[in-house]
Amino acid sequence: MSALLNDLTKAVEANNEESILESLTCVIAQGTDIELENNKILKQIITLKNDKITQAFVEVAAEWSKHEHNRMVFTDKDIIEYLLSLLDKAEESLVVGTIRALGNICYENDEARKIINKGGLSKVISLLEEDDKRKNNLLTLKVTGFLVNLLMSNDELQKAALNLNIMDVIEKILNKYIKTFNENQMLFAFLLTVLNHVIDFIEDQNVPFTESLCCTIVDIFKMSSTPEISVLCLEILHGQSDKDDIKTLLAKKGVCELVFELIEKYRNQVNDEESRSVLKMACDMIVIILTGDDCMYLLYNNGNGKVYENMVTWLDSDDPDLLSTGVLAIGNFARKDTHCIQMVQHGISEKLIALISKHNTSDSDIKVQHALLSTLKNLVIPQQNKPIVLEQGLIDAIYPMINLEQYLVIFKLLGTFRMVIDGQEKAALDLISRKDFLEKLMYWCYNSDHLGVRGEVPRLLSWLIKHCHSFKPFKTLIQTKDSVKCLVEMSSSNHGVMQNESFYSLNLLIIGCGVSNENDSSNGLNGEHGNDDGVLFEQFISAEIGKNLNFVVNKYGDKMDKHTIENLLTLLEQLVNSPPVVQHLKSNSVGEALEKLSSNPNAQSLNEKLNHLVGQINKS
Repeated sequence: MSALLNDLTKAVEANNEESILESLTCVIAQGTDIELENNKILKQIITLKNDKITQAFVEVAAEWSKHEHNRMVFTDKDIIEYLLSLLDKAEESLVVGTIRALGNICYENDEARKIINKGGLSKVISLLEEDDKRKNNLLTLKVTGFLVNLLMSNDELQKAALNLNIMDVIEKILNKYIKTFNENQMLFAFLLTVLNHVIDFIEDQNVPFTESLCCTIVDIFKMSSTPEISVLCLEILHGQSDKDDIKTLLAKKGVCELVFELIEKYRNQVNDEESRSVLKMACDMIVIILTGDDCMYLLYNNGNGKVYENMVTWLDSDDPDLLSTGVLAIGNFARKDTHCIQMVQHGISEKLIALISKHNTSDSDIKVQHALLSTLKNLVIPQQNKPIVLEQGLIDAIYPMINLEQYLVIFKLLGTFRMVIDGQEKAALDLISRKDFLEKLMYWCYNSDHLGVRGEVPRLLSWLIKHCHSFKPFKTLIQTKDSVKCLVEMSSSNHGVMQNESFYSLNLLIIGCGVSNENDSSNGLNGEHGNDDGVLFEQFISAEIGKNLNFVVNKYGDKMDKHTIENLLTLLEQLVNSPPVVQHLKSNSVGEALEKLSSNPNAQSLNEKLNHLVGQINKS
């Protein structure tokens, strides 16, 4: 035991208040590194009714509890409740010392936080509310520092703080001191940290993140040159940026421009995991803001928006996070056809194709690949863009990506293929004629656990059949294992558009397999391949087309539109030409299912055809 602690212990045991005060004063001056063995003398001191001893004690407690071991010694219900009681005193110096002591005691100390609990929290927030009554902000500074330690990693206290109107209190103090921001940066750092602690629970506790508070934080963000404060503002705004009203506000207040400037300023200092994480968050917020329709229009500004121009510059970045952000931002701007057309005219698609040509292998950054495919898919939605982008070499640039194994990327790849071949006969014919491509599609369809991929494969296949405008590739198609099965199973999708696409593509397959053209027998699958239509019907049976049709008509027949019903009946008219298929349909009760379809108002004009088919199936 140190001499100072020994003297204090003797004074306490002798109950000599003068000696106790003298010993405490000596400890304050030179004994802050003392390690306590127990809290016996502490609990004796707190029973004394001597104001000077009380003042000295809280100062000693604040110093001693900086050390982890001593913190545990102070973690005692009697001691903490005694300290909390001192918060009601009028002497500001005593309250400041007490707050310091409590703040140090509960630093990374869940047990102490539990003792302080909601009652103590209420007292502390009340002290914060009284900031206006004080001549300076010393106590406010200490209270906010204490709240940082008290609320850290404690969900219950964070929720309780929200119910005690901590958000309003913080906003009021931020606005009071914002004019003297430079002189009060530590206070702002504490206030923003407290806000950051509680903000995850505002929706859970029905506490709004107000427009006025958002504007205040944006103003602080703009004026701050302190990285710690800038990051706190960024974290808070990022966490709320998924709300549409906040997105629009951030866009109007120039936050995307500000974030871009900060990234450009500090990008060369991103050299560790923490700084990289901040960069990613900043990039992410730009993209999130641009998902808002109003924000997208505002910041694009007919191709002249500063944010749009900034994002185009990042297409030349060698930093994968900046590159992917630039690409994703362009993709968000490309949610309107007029924007897409303008971008293609200005060479953006050419830039993206050049980029994806460099990022189309398994060694490339997945985030960049995903972003590039998403954006290219958006750009080729307008019909007039498709031939231009195809001419720029899109297919050749993305085709090597069929060898990738990341299904998040494959999903986007399939969607890009599907969108660009819409109405583009040459491109569709090229792809559907590639046996390795068809085999890869079937592999993905039946070996992927990604639902999006499994849904995109049959859609792409049906679009290829529709848009290739040729029966030539159908032989290769039906010889590709599971291709017919894939299309048949799409018919039982819960999406009406996919049901219709299935019926339509199967119709074309049957027609293609049954066509005979004297001038060009290769145009169909008859002639020397006259049995291929029979092979196709066998595949329909193997794919359990009857089971699928029974399911889709029973479950979704009452919701089908007229066009889908027409394609379904046309398909059945072709299927009933095969006796084995008719028998298969009957054994799967397709006739009974079709009878129920007659109650759909969209089938009324088709009842004659419907009844005839029911008769053909049921009589076999």
